[in-house]
Amino acid sequence: MKSAQIVLLSLAVLIASTLPAGAAGDENASKIIVNGEGKVIVVPDMAVVVLGVETRNASAEKAARENAELMNETISALLTAGIAEKDIQTSQFSLTTNRDQSPYSTSEGKEPLPLEFIATNRVSVRLNDTQGIGMVLDAAVSAGSNSIQSINFDLQDSQPQEDLALSRAVDDAQRKAQIVADAAGVQLGRILEISEGYGYTSSRNEVAFAYAAAPTTPISPGELEITASVTATYEIS
Repeated sequence: MKSAQIVLLSLAVLIASTLPAGAAGDENASKIIVNGEGKVIVVPDMAVVVLGVETRNASAEKAARENAELMNETISALLTAGIAEKDIQTSQFSLTTNRDQSPYSTSEGKEPLPLEFIATNRVSVRLNDTQGIGMVLDAAVSAGSNSIQSINFDLQDSQPQEDLALSRAVDDAQRKAQIVADAAGVQLGRILEISEGYGYTSSRNEVAFAYAAAPTTPISPGELEITASVTATYEIS
């Protein structure tokens, strides 16, 4: 029995001695840790517009009825302008009063404003062509829309740009690690660990819109900035 135990112990020592150095724990290796960043600038090819109708009346029923009529005309105008029905989605519907929105006081001789009901109906409209945004907005306003809340620009498919930004981030990390290794007089080894993350920003993330009468309302999509970052850990060989 003792002989068998000695043989097994010898075999265990032999296996441990033949394991690669990394298996014993890379945490004991000398390391260089760097952050890399990549950026891609691209022109957006789609937009989401939030627009709708707000009506006010002393009668809740009349405020809601007028709102429904104008909103139906607005949606009809959007469909006529070429927007697909699936790209129009209700984003807000409410019926409140002016006293729900702002406090009124009778102090200091001030009388509260007459009670007024406010009906609000807004839709999010996806436009797959940034060139026609002004014409679509003009059509909606002409049909009765009196609330254009925001315009957000985006990409229909951002994956290629995200991949390119990530590739540039990895290249940047490699470049920085090599600079550090050269400056320190050491040899850059294998990558022990790498993690990544994305950022997706615009020079104007959300564009507030104020309608102004014009032959065609000018809308500028500008540019989007897609960024990626990596944190890479290299072994010093």
